[in-house]
Amino acid sequence: MSAENPKSSSILKRLTPVLVLVALCWAVFILNNLILHGHLNQNGLRPRHIGGLPGIIWSPFLHGSFQHLMANTVPLALLGAILCLRGRNEFAIVTMMGVILSGVLTWLIGRNAYHIGASGLIFCFFGYLASLAFFERKIGTLLLSIVCIVGYGGIIRGILPTSSAVSWEGHLAGFISGITLAWFFSNVKQATTEKKVPVPDA
Repeated sequence: MSAENPKSSSILKRLTPVLVLVALCWAVFILNNLILHGHLNQNGLRPRHIGGLPGIIWSPFLHGSFQHLMANTVPLALLGAILCLRGRNEFAIVTMMGVILSGVLTWLIGRNAYHIGASGLIFCFFGYLASLAFFERKIGTLLLSIVCIVGYGGIIRGILPTSSAVSWEGHLAGFISGITLAWFFSNVKQATTEKKVPVPDA
C-alpha cells in the first residue's frame, strides 16, 4: 500500500480553482457546440447594447471552435496556476474582478460584434503578473514577472488590431484591467502592512 504524498495533494488542492475554471470552459463548449450548435454564442458580449451586458459574465466561457478553445486553454491554465500558487483568494479576486473590468471596458470600446472567449481573462492574468514587480518591488515578484514576460510576452501583439476575426479590444481591456488590479492590490497590501508596523512614541 502506498501513502499519498501530502505535498502533491496540497499543490493539487491549491490548483483546484483554475482547474475548475478550465473545466467550465470545456463543459460550456461541449454544451454549446456539440449539443446546442452554437446557440449560446448570442449570449456573448455585444458592445454598447443593453442586451449584451450579460455577455460580460458569459463571454469568457464561450468559444467559437475547438481551435479557439485549445488556443486559450494552455495560457489560461498556466497563468491561472501561477496565480493559484500565489494564493487561491488572490486568484478568485483577480478572476472575478478581471472578468468584470475587462468585460465592461470591452463593452465600452469594442466593435459592434459578439466578443467571446477567455483571451480577455488571459490578458488580465498576464498584465497582472507581468506588472506586479513594478508595484511591489520585491525580488520574488520580480522573478515572477520576468518568467511571465519571457514565457508569454509575445501575446502582447494581441492588443493590436491585426485581424478582424480577433477581439483585440478584449485583449487590450484585459491587459489594462490586469495592470489596474496589480496596482490596486499592491497599494492595499502596502497600506495593510504599514498599519501593522508599530509607531514608536515620540
